[in-house]
Amino acid sequence: MMKTYESAQHTVVGMRLEKGEAQFTSAGAPEEKTAPEDLLFEIGSITKVFTAILLCVLVEEGKVDPAAPLREMASELADVPAWITPQSLTSHISGLPRIHVPIWKALIKPLPDDPYAAFSRADLLAWMRNWQGKDPGGTPRHLYSNLGSGLLGEAMALSQGQPFMRLLSDKVITPMGLTDTGYPLRSDQQDRFMPPRHHKGHRLVPWTFQSMAAAGCLRSSAGDFARFADHVLRALNAPETTLDRAICRSARPVFGLGPRGRMQPSAQCSGWISMTLSKTAPGFIYHDGATAGSTCAIYICPDKHEACAVLSNNGIVANLWGSAKLSWSNQLGQVQKLFTQG
Repeated sequence: MMKTYESAQHTVVGMRLEKGEAQFTSAGAPEEKTAPEDLLFEIGSITKVFTAILLCVLVEEGKVDPAAPLREMASELADVPAWITPQSLTSHISGLPRIHVPIWKALIKPLPDDPYAAFSRADLLAWMRNWQGKDPGGTPRHLYSNLGSGLLGEAMALSQGQPFMRLLSDKVITPMGLTDTGYPLRSDQQDRFMPPRHHKGHRLVPWTFQSMAAAGCLRSSAGDFARFADHVLRALNAPETTLDRAICRSARPVFGLGPRGRMQPSAQCSGWISMTLSKTAPGFIYHDGATAGSTCAIYICPDKHEACAVLSNNGIVANLWGSAKLSWSNQLGQVQKLFTQG
């Protein structure tokens, strides 16, 4: 699984968790000063899993109704259409586009190197006032949306009167015992951060976030991924706390991505994607994440109580050829084989 990500210029770290014990390995550009499990990477859209778990915590606490209009969460959200709900945002069926810039404009004029740095809460709310979206009604379709995840993060922050990252840290990251997952990096973490790189190897600027933080701001390590996966597995098998119940809620399929809307072989959960590639093999939940200069993925198999992950500072997905190469490597098939044989 790691071979597709590695090169002489890129560092890739793998994690495998079996029966509560984690193993780590690294490849590509060597990093001798820091253990592989302590290296930090941009994890991009894997942030959306944490965002969804946060929503589920607020739901479990009775602070948010996932099926109610989002605009009821705060007066600042009055211009959000009535059909958009927290649940529609975590399951990507709200109808919101992928990003705040029309695709045709992005093709004519490429996005900045740091595409979300200047997009503030005020910009997001102004965008919503001007959006001419249509109610999908009873036939919603799945449309992956960074914009929707960012909007959900801001809605939760507004409703709870706290910045998104403080809320996420207090409700999810700290209770899970994660010490290297967050944004922005602390000063003591800077030396362990693997600078994002183009798929050809040259350095790129790390992405920064304002209103789109909930869509992709987090940095993390393989060590924290192992702790996170272990907590998720224990919660799914024997939930005890509000956070555990929230994790269970986040992993329930809510929108089928299979033929004719079936829940197999894949379905959208709240944040996670559930996958069952074979009737005779264990299913798993997963999410991947990519920025211009980093690509990561995490996979969790509740039936086998196992997990694995790959983290890299290779922006392979941001390039058409690199993305095709990653697709040809059949990462999901390799994961299925790993969990089946493990």
